[in-house]
Amino acid sequence: MPTRGQLQPHTSAISNPLETLPMNKANIFMTASWIGLAGMIGAIVCLGLSLASIWAVSAAVLACLAAIVMLWSRGADEYTQALWTAGASVAFGSMVVTFLGLPFLEGMYDGFTDTEGGPDIPTEVVLLFAVLCFYIGVFAKRLRGDA
Repeated sequence: MPTRGQLQPHTSAISNPLETLPMNKANIFMTASWIGLAGMIGAIVCLGLSLASIWAVSAAVLACLAAIVMLWSRGADEYTQALWTAGASVAFGSMVVTFLGLPFLEGMYDGFTDTEGGPDIPTEVVLLFAVLCFYIGVFAKRLRGDA
């Protein structure tokens, strides 16, 4: 034990930067949700700015990989389970609506423009819309705070 006036060795838990934030499953879930949201926003921006498709695909793959990590860590506690359930419910609802509504909108558009040269709306829209709605559901539930 050092006497008064002597320096003590640094024994704080913050000495290792990796120990400042314990990465339990709940923290992994929350971090993956932010990464996935950033990936979806990146994919939308890349598609909106007509950048090279490799950037949009990379961002969408990042969002999907983050969703897989969230699937793995969804059972960390009741809160993350509720967030996952909210996101999955919104994504399922959006897929049902787009699977039923997209062909209707496609036919209506073709009828108004008198063109029937094939699909005007790409089918990948359904998947991207479902993943986007998943993250919207997760963050809406998180912002409401009623999980």
